[in-house]
Amino acid sequence: MSYLKEEFTDFERAVLSRFFTDVDGPVFALINLPETVKAALFARYSRTSKSLRRLFIDEFYDESATFEASDSTVGMKRSQELFERVILDYGDDSVAQLGGVHLACEQVSNSLTKVLERSRMMSYLEQSTRYLNFGKKRDDGRYGYKVPPEILDSDLECRYRDTVDALFESYNDTYQRVFEHLSSRFGDNSDPAILRSLRAASFDAVRGILPVATLSNLGMFGSPQAFEYLVMRLRSHPLGEARQLAEMINVELQKVIPSFLSRIDRPDRGVAWVDYRAQKHANLTAIVSAVVPEMETEHLEEATVRLIDFQSDAETRILEAILFEYTGMAHEACSSVVARTSMREREELFRAYVGDRKNRRHRPGRAFEAASYVFEIVSDYGAFRDLQRHRLMTIEWRGIDPVLGYVVPPLVASAGLSKEYARSLESILDLYDEISDRHSSDVAAYLVPMAYRIRYRVQVNARELMHITELRTQPAGHESYRKVAQAMHRLIGNIAGHNLVSEAMSYVDYGDYDLGRLSDERESELKQRQTLR
Repeated sequence: MSYLKEEFTDFERAVLSRFFTDVDGPVFALINLPETVKAALFARYSRTSKSLRRLFIDEFYDESATFEASDSTVGMKRSQELFERVILDYGDDSVAQLGGVHLACEQVSNSLTKVLERSRMMSYLEQSTRYLNFGKKRDDGRYGYKVPPEILDSDLECRYRDTVDALFESYNDTYQRVFEHLSSRFGDNSDPAILRSLRAASFDAVRGILPVATLSNLGMFGSPQAFEYLVMRLRSHPLGEARQLAEMINVELQKVIPSFLSRIDRPDRGVAWVDYRAQKHANLTAIVSAVVPEMETEHLEEATVRLIDFQSDAETRILEAILFEYTGMAHEACSSVVARTSMREREELFRAYVGDRKNRRHRPGRAFEAASYVFEIVSDYGAFRDLQRHRLMTIEWRGIDPVLGYVVPPLVASAGLSKEYARSLESILDLYDEISDRHSSDVAAYLVPMAYRIRYRVQVNARELMHITELRTQPAGHESYRKVAQAMHRLIGNIAGHNLVSEAMSYVDYGDYDLGRLSDERESELKQRQTLR
């Protein structure tokens, strides 16, 4: 690659080597710099003819201050001055997208993790109900669950604790009995891979007993702009836990990216936005309550997936998008060409665009985004909890309650535990109604076990649907969301009639597996052995 090497003095090279991974090449990363400096530097980059490294030396580096990231307080004043100057010149939103923060939120309820994970422009990892035993007591002698702030120190708290404690005890007992039932079928527990798979399958089967109040640890990564929005969104949320966490997050962010959050407490910016959100929610709640005086009380026998909207000409739209991508012709010209092609030619073009896929990670391009589908899904909360993490689709939900009934996992039933399981789930009903009447359904939802069903609506394009259905039907997946993903795939072929789209999703797995994790555990074991050699 031809590249004009830039000249630096020995002193400049010594300085640059501390903050850039390469002093000479055309590609390099920034290191050991506060987020404010990196964001300001990139913003200034857009309006100068200087290279980034020359810009840093000429306008940002100060011998009297160090920017070392190992001590974020050193040089912070200089960083903030630079940042504020750039903000005035370039605007705040674009600059706020140029930094990044890793933030951990620990001991938050599963109810709140769904609120935290709603933003598309962030990345998340939370504790797994498959690999961790949530039935262990903490150092304070209690199980790991949240008591909503709304009922703390009230007459409801004691009853709430008794009810949730009983759920955790049932979780422990059911896990042990399901594990023993599975072990009797597979025998050799001396094989570490089989043992890990048995545990994972047992945890998967009994996670539905865990209430939404169950505590989890969550890791997040996002831009300062995304975190600013998160804090404001949490401040306007009806749940006390969300509002409390908003202030804790704000305090910690002020320690690492204070300049990015300068507008969050301004009356005309952050405060006004929070008021707008809170007022809108209150008004809509009142209006909807008047328009829909009685909510549904249906009880479903099984989970449902319905395709409620789709484009009948979706495959034609994809073909038009393919032609545009490869010719650049106007929309009308692309449409005209597609209209006069034969079915054989359409199939040939479509399949060539999909290509010879060797695995599920080989996916066609953005032409598949020209087709979209809307599904209405009723599944257990556990499946929703996993599917909700797909950020490229539009997903809406109201919240969880006991109205739609619950799911008894096949493993629990085959172990002869259906009645005990049902008793545990139904033990929350009276207290749920009382908390809902005295506070709100949002507060009462903390009690609801994850086996209860929730209705949600998903709008997704064909490209993302390929990713979701092929990933979520893998043998290692949880049975509940595997069924949802399989149903979504069937519907686009059987109901929408989009057979070319359906056929392209060739890695959707319809198999039945008792120990779906076993092959993954074997592969992991093999990799560990190879690493140790």
